[in-house]
Amino acid sequence: MSSAARLRLRELLDSQQCVTCASVFDPLSSRMADDIGFQVGILGGSVASLMSLGVPDIYLLTLSELAEQARRVCQASDLPVIVDGDNGYGNALNVMRTVAELEHAGAAVITIEDTVIPRPYKQPELNLSSVEEGCSKLQAALNARKDANLAIFARTHAHQPHRNLLERVDAYSRSGVDGICIFGQISRALLVQLNRVTDLPLMLIDYEESALSAEELMQLGVRIHFNGHRAYEDSVKATYQSLLQLHNGREYRGRTDSDQNAKQLIGRFARQQKFTAMSNDYLDPVAR
Repeated sequence: MSSAARLRLRELLDSQQCVTCASVFDPLSSRMADDIGFQVGILGGSVASLMSLGVPDIYLLTLSELAEQARRVCQASDLPVIVDGDNGYGNALNVMRTVAELEHAGAAVITIEDTVIPRPYKQPELNLSSVEEGCSKLQAALNARKDANLAIFARTHAHQPHRNLLERVDAYSRSGVDGICIFGQISRALLVQLNRVTDLPLMLIDYEESALSAEELMQLGVRIHFNGHRAYEDSVKATYQSLLQLHNGREYRGRTDSDQNAKQLIGRFARQQKFTAMSNDYLDPVAR
């Protein structure tokens, strides 16, 4: 099943189209997206952390936990699934293990990003590795795969200044990867510049409404567009409202916390404030 899904994903990358990517997080959502007609789905690291541990995206999730969730999602349907491999869970050798585990789970694409995670002591939340290390890890990922149809995408969070993003995309493209994953609000002008440094298919991740149409994105090399985990967020909201109504009955429908949006509910029940405080205490302590 995974081999056929990988071949379809390869055909998509070679085509002249830009498709919307579905957020899939469990077997049922994988089957739903496939049945509806999506051509690709993604299991995000943040959602995998919430599904497996109920904690925010602070990199407490282990590779084995991600691989278990990926196996459930990837093998539930024929949908080609992109699995967020974060930074490969360590150095280049850890990346090789990550690729082996996620390939076995059935991923059609694995993204490897150039961030330094988990967050080092007294360092900002978002640190980028050197370009040299990023290329080394990507080459390790390519050497680790057994199925040549499994696609490896380099994901970078570099954005400002733009020359940093262009430098990384250029270097990662020359490493031999199959695609480039970029993050954030990307303008037409920047996409034009990206097309000058790479001819690889692009995956664009943004969490706001894009100013560019699917046709424009397609013309500028974007083959996969992911606009956030709304399906998962809506499921959390619906679950909370259903449980609230079941427990309290109709006369309590006016309860104020039922008006919290999905992101507020996720933050609340993933105990975001608790983990933020712990991060401040242990990772960035204030001198006393």
